[in-house]
Amino acid sequence: MLRALYRAIIIGRAKSAAEQIAKQLSEEQLKDIGHTKWSLIEQSVAKVTKELDQAEIERNNRQIRYPKKLGLWVAYKYFHFKKPV
Repeated sequence: MLRALYRAIIIGRAKSAAEQIAKQLSEEQLKDIGHTKWSLIEQSVAKVTKELDQAEIERNNRQIRYPKKLGLWVAYKYFHFKKPV
């Protein structure tokens, strides 16, 4: 939940900053760099979203993963440490 909140705050700030930059640039300046006001904002938000997605993928790759199939070790632990009824 906190990550989703953090993500929303970061994306909102990126959009706000891009809006301020787009507001300060004239139409000619935007045309020179090949953007309109809205395309500049959309591209900025897309870039930040992509960076956040990449960071999440890297964070998930560092986490411990458990195998989907049960192996012999899991069976041994289950039967060896099972308490008698």
